[in-house]
Amino acid sequence: MKKYQIIVADQTMVKDIVKFVDSTFTKEGYGFVTSAQINTEVKRGSVWVAVLGGEIIGVRVGINRVYNLAVHPDYRGYGIGRQLIEVRPPDTIRVKAIPVGNLSKEQRDNFVPPVGFYEAIGYEYDHSDYARNFWQKGRTKAVFHKIGKIKHIQIFQKKGSPKQARMETGNEVESDIEL
Repeated sequence: MKKYQIIVADQTMVKDIVKFVDSTFTKEGYGFVTSAQINTEVKRGSVWVAVLGGEIIGVRVGINRVYNLAVHPDYRGYGIGRQLIEVRPPDTIRVKAIPVGNLSKEQRDNFVPPVGFYEAIGYEYDHSDYARNFWQKGRTKAVFHKIGKIKHIQIFQKKGSPKQARMETGNEVESDIEL
């Protein structure tokens, strides 16, 4: 049995977080992040990572609104994604649910909307929206872009409540994985 931890990311992890997201999240067609974006979010304290044996196996970006959630394919199904959400439950989760953008044929063909996962952890579909660049150099507010005029982002809210009460304690989680 191996133990993993979910911790708030620090500046020393930025490069590894970007590399991890590029190798999982981006590769599967869900989006991308830049080192400047992650660096800014880490400074805000809005990035959590799941770490196993010194390696990142999961990442969450966003506090009250989650923009990115990625778990390495080898570690899916162990509750890591759920714990990345539950370490500080957000009000809103934004999910790319339609394969649009600069994706390869393979990415489009293999794209699986993660809707079932969010429903299983207690969130429900609220509405669709355009993609949002939540960090852009020189801007303090998020900017929506409407490429292709397709609302391909699905917005999820906690079931039964317009706003979810956030957990005030416990920003670290430790769990076992049986491999």
